Amino acid sequence: MSRLVPALALAAALAAAAARADLSAVLRESSSRGEMERAAADLEARAAKRPDDFELRLGAAVALTQVLAMRTNGNLPLVDGLQDTDANRALWADLGKRALEHARVAEKLRPQSPEAAAALASSYMFYASSLGIIRSILSGTGGEYKAHAQRLIELDPVFDDALGASLLANFYLVAPWPVYDRDAALEHFERAEKLAPASVRNQYGLAVFWARDGDAARARTHFARVVEKPCSAKTERLFCDFMKETARSELARLPAR
Repeated sequence: MSRLVPALALAAALAAAAARADLSAVLRESSSRGEMERAAADLEARAAKRPDDFELRLGAAVALTQVLAMRTNGNLPLVDGLQDTDANRALWADLGKRALEHARVAEKLRPQSPEAAAALASSYMFYASSLGIIRSILSGTGGEYKAHAQRLIELDPVFDDALGASLLANFYLVAPWPVYDRDAALEHFERAEKLAPASVRNQYGLAVFWARDGDAARARTHFARVVEKPCSAKTERLFCDFMKETARSELARLPAR
């Protein structure tokens, strides 16, 4: 019996490590909504039992934000509008709030972690969007949104295909006057492209920017790159099909050269 107890403890530890490795692989590699939703449920349940476990808190935040990315097309801006349907805003209010709670704890546990900063910036973006753009600006969430994105840039400007710059670019692009800032949006879109030129998301952002700005030629150039380039294995893999389908649709609508 004395030998059996340590053996059982070792087996349990190995099983737990294997389970974590499996969940980590899902978060990094899977594009299956079902797999990601199961991972989110598992990680949230584990985090409830071990609330000070950084890996579990971070994993839960990442899984939830990736579910949102798959279900709401990354909350990417459109040429003629936003993704803020009633159904999407309900998802952002539910899953986004839960992700944000986990991300805040993860960031407090490891304030120098780019992964935690990215989870916090992403989850806050989704949650703030649930309020509606006008309400979120008036309630002051815009300042926190920018602070989280800027913090990610400070820690790791190239993390997740320059996610921080992309978040700031989209903020300035879709914010209503007087927060809307064309030049700031373009600056951050171009910075994201410079830092991660292979990213399809960064090409999509520039394409939408130029289409909204009325420059059909530049919009066409970047939409064509969206269609041609393969998506990276990072977060953009989760809404790759949406970007490519949208790009093809916009190319069909844009004036011929």
